[in-house]
Amino acid sequence: MAGPAPAGNAPPLRAQSRRAANLPPEIRSPISQRCHQDSGARIVKALGPVKVVQLTPSQVERFLAGMARDGYATSTISMTRSVLVRALRRAQRDGLVARNVAELVPCPRGTRRESRSMTLAQVEQLLAADLPPWWRAYLYTGIMCGLRPGELLGLRWEDVDTAAGVIRVRKSVKIAEGSGPGRVVVEDLKTERSRRTLEMPTAVASMLGALRRDQAATRLAAGSAYTDLGLVFSRADGMPCWPGTVRSQFKRICRRAGLGEDWHPHEQRHSFVSILSDAGVDIDQIADAAGHINAAVTRSVYRHVLADKLATAARVMDATFRTAGGAS
Repeated sequence: MAGPAPAGNAPPLRAQSRRAANLPPEIRSPISQRCHQDSGARIVKALGPVKVVQLTPSQVERFLAGMARDGYATSTISMTRSVLVRALRRAQRDGLVARNVAELVPCPRGTRRESRSMTLAQVEQLLAADLPPWWRAYLYTGIMCGLRPGELLGLRWEDVDTAAGVIRVRKSVKIAEGSGPGRVVVEDLKTERSRRTLEMPTAVASMLGALRRDQAATRLAAGSAYTDLGLVFSRADGMPCWPGTVRSQFKRICRRAGLGEDWHPHEQRHSFVSILSDAGVDIDQIADAAGHINAAVTRSVYRHVLADKLATAARVMDATFRTAGGAS
């Protein structure tokens, strides 16, 4: 096995990190690509001037520990370490180092905000707030249909079938590849399981109807300044919403409703799963409604909001052994 190259010939880590930034072809999502590029930028800023042959486990350890102290999430620290490991593997391949020091350093635990669900009382409190048609329809659809935030913003009017009483989930909003700030696009959902058709609750149909009338008035007033992409939850000019803006406004709406502002739009989906679980809906049916590949995913992601009971089985047993129970 080739030993490390002489220190004088070894390039700084910034050069190796830039080569590692040529992402594998399987990383296609613009969001994933941006996360990897951000990790590379952090590595270059902290360790870039160091020659790869001179990098030590202690330096990597201090770098990752500093990220934890600065409040980065565990997942972000883990991804940054992963990008560094890949960069050093390229150095190993090229005969520049004999060992990958990043692999010798465990990933420290960062901050983690646990996702949660709203109680039924909190949901009712939120929906009772004084809201414009856009937000009222957004909240009702998110909580009662369990759509992901991107799916909500990518929902089109052609997929809202009031005659059949269903919503067809087919699109999602994504950050455009290579775009500047604020530019998003609507793309097809990536898996067959994610593409689903949901029965539309009556309240959701009512709120979407009110939004459609309000949107028609907005479009008429805007005239040629309105770009009609057929989106249900669009900006005032018809273009797709920037997810970060919706997230910030969602927090403010929750605060004004008396729930505090430590909420994320995705937690509407957690609340959807929790309400169905508490009502005794079968886990496989919840998985179908949520667009998961199977119930195991639902259990893994939403274990903290699933009721710790099998209500359907209990009802069957009560009905089957009612006579015996009454006689005992």
